[in-house]
Amino acid sequence: MRIAIIGAANFYDSLEFHLNDELIRQGNDCQIFDFKNITSSKIDAGLALISQKFIEHKNETLLNKILDFKPDLVIGVYRHIHPLVVKTIKENKIKIIHINPDALSTFQSQQIFAETYDAYFTKDPYIVDFMTNKLKLNTHLYQEAFNPRFHKRVSEDFKNIEDEINIDVLTFGNLYPYRNLMINYLKSSGCNVSLYGKKAKFFLPELESNFNNKAIYGEEKSRVISGAKIVFNNLHYAEIESVNNKFFEINGIGAFQICDYKKILHELLPIDPKKVSFNSMDEAIKLVRFYMNEPEERYVIRDKIYNHFMENYTYENMVKGIFNLI
Repeated sequence: MRIAIIGAANFYDSLEFHLNDELIRQGNDCQIFDFKNITSSKIDAGLALISQKFIEHKNETLLNKILDFKPDLVIGVYRHIHPLVVKTIKENKIKIIHINPDALSTFQSQQIFAETYDAYFTKDPYIVDFMTNKLKLNTHLYQEAFNPRFHKRVSEDFKNIEDEINIDVLTFGNLYPYRNLMINYLKSSGCNVSLYGKKAKFFLPELESNFNNKAIYGEEKSRVISGAKIVFNNLHYAEIESVNNKFFEINGIGAFQICDYKKILHELLPIDPKKVSFNSMDEAIKLVRFYMNEPEERYVIRDKIYNHFMENYTYENMVKGIFNLI
């Protein structure tokens, strides 16, 4: 099958990156079409802010490139695809779907609701209910995934890898103010935290000594995550009834994770979610302190969850689930 993905072509470790990798692995002819990189000069970026004609020109260029590829299926991942692009692809008898990996705070101008896809996929049950019952759109729940060719379990000897990496509590990703404030509560309680990622605005000066001044990718990412005694994954506040993609990557790597409690954890985890999730920072601190003193309990839990995720939440599973629905 020929499959076109509308997303960020150069965004390593993204949904479109791993979808492309998995679809090619399965024998499909797949290509990512990047709206942002159709033209790339600084002048273009400025024109895009003020000129509707320029935006339409870029979308027409994108559309023509996709149609020239002659796909059997188009998958939209980028969340601001012009409705004309979606409509014209459908008029050419090509099926087009949208997979949204983000929380509702990214809907912004709500353009996605004006894009008439054959099917929509979102990870949040709340959004599925809204789009299905209020907007009457053909919307389905999907679960995110990890890619075992990139998110690799480094070692089954948990103690050795923990001793090598020497991190008690790890947080990685975009270091937003809400995330930093929660991490600072951990630090203030006596927890030894280590931060990797990208600073957002208003980074707390109290955390400067905990920041490693870089993001982690590829083999280093797997190794650092595997070696942390505890990975603290505090979910974005707009994850209403969903978790983030890091949740799947961390478990797929085989690390020990503590995250915010969500009802959906009962469906995703093979253990009682209350063992590894929290409703308040007091609960989070209590869990961190407990598991820091119970390494064997950590090892049993991380092994059980890893095996469950290897069986159920790879990109192969995700693609199969989506294709079965379309």
